[in-house]
Amino acid sequence: MGGAARLRVPVGEDAERWITRAGCRRVLFIVHNVTSATRLLDTLPLFDGDLRVQLFATCTGSSPFLAGVPELLARAGLPVLPWEQAKETEFDLAVSASYGGELAAFQGKLAVLSHGVGYNKKLASPSTEHRAPSTEHRAPSTGLRYVAGLAPR
Repeated sequence: MGGAARLRVPVGEDAERWITRAGCRRVLFIVHNVTSATRLLDTLPLFDGDLRVQLFATCTGSSPFLAGVPELLARAGLPVLPWEQAKETEFDLAVSASYGGELAAFQGKLAVLSHGVGYNKKLASPSTEHRAPSTEHRAPSTGLRYVAGLAPR
């Protein structure tokens, strides 16, 4: 995924002159591998028909498991930004299904989704003492951070 050409539209140095719909919110899907990409693509129906949102994708290149990522993103029909261009572009929301890569490089809101059972689960420390099973119920920790503020501009 490295060495990909920078996009000129809908983002880029002179993209403003080509925009046909102003005021759209930009949402970036940050992909690390096929597993995280499929989880992120599961969320695409949430944006169906919302003309206020422009979706993008990028791949961090930080995973050794990149086979199939370009093909998957091409089938999704999202504009794919090279990683370096994505880090330089302003987004209203970045969504990832992994903590890998340089997520801190993005300014603004970030949502990290779980990409599998137990991915963000907190495990209790093992103990040598015998305890009776607890009847207390705790909600699972999914790692999803609530993101607010996507109101239209």
